[in-house]
Amino acid sequence: MSVFIKLVENRPPKEYANERGADISYDDTVEGTSEITYQYDVLPGGSLRILRVAKGEEAVVHAVYAPGLWFRVEGLCRGTAE
Repeated sequence: MSVFIKLVENRPPKEYANERGADISYDDTVEGTSEITYQYDVLPGGSLRILRVAKGEEAVVHAVYAPGLWFRVEGLCRGTAE
């Protein structure tokens, strides 16, 4: 499942911004024969972590957003990291 993020104050990083405002999207894809999905979790301090998951492999941290930068996220949550 893709992950969609809404940022505070409409200030997304330029490379991820789109015309809908402050939304950032990490879309699932296929690379070769491997299905790539994105998931998220929220760290104890409130940081949002985006994880890139290839089928049959461990999740890899793809991006981290500071607690004050984001206010809403949708997609597949891996739960709260401890």
